Amino acid sequence: MTFRLLFFALLATAMGQSVVMTTLPPLGREVGLTEFQVAFLMSSSALMYAAGNALWSRVGKRKGYRRVLITGLTGYTLGTLVFATVWLSGFQGWLAGTALFLALMAARSGQATIMSATPPSVVGYAISISAEHERVKAISKVSSAHSLGQILGPTFAGLLVGFHLLTPLYAITLMTFTALILVWRYLPNNQTSQVSSVPKVAGVVTTHSIQPYVPLVIAMNACVFLAVAMMQQSLAFFLIDHHGASTTEAAQGVGLAMMISAVCALAVQFTLVQRTSMHPANLMKLAFPLLSFGYLILYLHQEQSQLYFAMVFLGSGMGISYPAIAALATSSCKPENQATVTGFITASPAMGYIIGPPIAASLYHLSHRAPFIASSVMLAIVTLIALGHLRPKPNRVTEEL
Repeated sequence: MTFRLLFFALLATAMGQSVVMTTLPPLGREVGLTEFQVAFLMSSSALMYAAGNALWSRVGKRKGYRRVLITGLTGYTLGTLVFATVWLSGFQGWLAGTALFLALMAARSGQATIMSATPPSVVGYAISISAEHERVKAISKVSSAHSLGQILGPTFAGLLVGFHLLTPLYAITLMTFTALILVWRYLPNNQTSQVSSVPKVAGVVTTHSIQPYVPLVIAMNACVFLAVAMMQQSLAFFLIDHHGASTTEAAQGVGLAMMISAVCALAVQFTLVQRTSMHPANLMKLAFPLLSFGYLILYLHQEQSQLYFAMVFLGSGMGISYPAIAALATSSCKPENQATVTGFITASPAMGYIIGPPIAASLYHLSHRAPFIASSVMLAIVTLIALGHLRPKPNRVTEEL
């Protein structure tokens, strides 16, 4: 029951995020925002989201993950309503130009600051009630909600944008509000940490101090989401400018692409990640080449069917990478440092979204395909680094004097 509640809470917010990412570029085009203004909206909110993740992870450790999760869901529900209403004022002509852009930035940044409480509280709660040797599976159980949210969110958006581009934003608040009520009513407040005398994850004996490769692993996760941010910033504009789609058709096309990616991510998590005994480092070495190859296909594609084929590789790589990265990092530190490490892990996707959209907007003006090949090259470099520095050897247990 507890994991189901955590799963649904993360599912609701993941659906909301995928709805926003699906509709934001078409919304920007519809009200006259430039690609750089849309990119800045993504980046500024991601900056607040990253800062909030680190903060809320520490608060959750002290005050309880349930309380922080309730705060995050409340902020997400109210923030989405405000954000959608500001967009509505742009459609109605009540706000325009710089005034509209500043209002959107303030609404989105404020929402991101509060909603950033949700991922670290969900992951932190899952870690606190799981044995060390079950951590990969526990993290995969809750993080698979993110993949499912990316399936349902774009589908949800694609169905509702036919009524109006803002309909999905208003509708998603019903789901986050439902998650808020269920968590408030049924999620237990007790979070007993199960720490064994010799903690293990997928055959790894962890040390009592943070391993030196943990910052590298977190940086790799940021690179993965940097590539995702560049793709999401560029894809709708690419469909409009290259394939001749309307803003509504672009939102639907992006929704279908993200749905395919998320289906593959969810499938690989259930069939491989949650059932394998592979070391997390080896899983990462499998994920990064899949991602690099997917972006290469995205760069080379000519037909939309080939674009959707690329999403199979991107989704598979994403489904493997995040649980493996989270498990490897959190298993490589002592319990009192887990809140800090968890905060950095859940904040690292936002780190990618801070710089990804502006880079993508700049590259897009050079070539519409440039963001895709840049992502492919970056993930190829990450693959080489992983092969050279991540070795799945058991670590010697150190003892504190």
